[in-house]
Amino acid sequence: MPKALATKNDNVRVAPYSKSQPNADKENSNTKAESKSKISKAAAEVQQRYSDYRDIPLDHVLGEIPCYDDATTVRRKLKKLLADKSNIPGTNKSWTQAGMSKEMEELERREGAVEYHKNSTGPSARSLGTFLKKTGKMGGGDSPAYYWGYVLCEKLRIWEGAKKTKSREEAEQMYRGGLVREDPAHIRVIVPKGTTPTWNLEGRLDEQEREEKMHEEMKKIAAKYSTA
Repeated sequence: MPKALATKNDNVRVAPYSKSQPNADKENSNTKAESKSKISKAAAEVQQRYSDYRDIPLDHVLGEIPCYDDATTVRRKLKKLLADKSNIPGTNKSWTQAGMSKEMEELERREGAVEYHKNSTGPSARSLGTFLKKTGKMGGGDSPAYYWGYVLCEKLRIWEGAKKTKSREEAEQMYRGGLVREDPAHIRVIVPKGTTPTWNLEGRLDEQEREEKMHEEMKKIAAKYSTA
């Protein structure tokens, strides 16, 4: 009998792409259809509390659910769902791209839309198909399919009673606000000749803290000159 797992409603996530962290990501590694005759105690408790996996609440930071999986990890999890032909929870329908995009659209309706990149308007079959073909750790990171794919996999992980890995716990400390949802291929920067820009995807919470500190420093400078 599987050991009981914690069922707290706090958001639990997986390490992104720090070089110091292991590449192996075992979360959501088993996405087969749940068995009514044999599910973990944790899954049973969650499924008793919520009749629909989409109702499982996740933490929000600055109005969004922080993403702690990089785009490659989300792609892998979504592709595994499609390959395993497991059933969408609460239905007798197997996961397909069309069905998956509809689940993402429903999640957006329930959770509320977030800010998307440029002309993106939300999850769709087209954005999902494009996202699944991307490559690179954050390839397609600015796609609605990345954000809602992460949300979908996270809710499924909790629904199935899977506990967080050590790398996920470390990610919560390292990237408190989640990864910046950008695709490096779509970013252009101007740097001095002979220098190479670095790509740093720190969490949005860290960005806000830096802005607040800068604002405080500017207020101090303004106050200094106003009293001079």
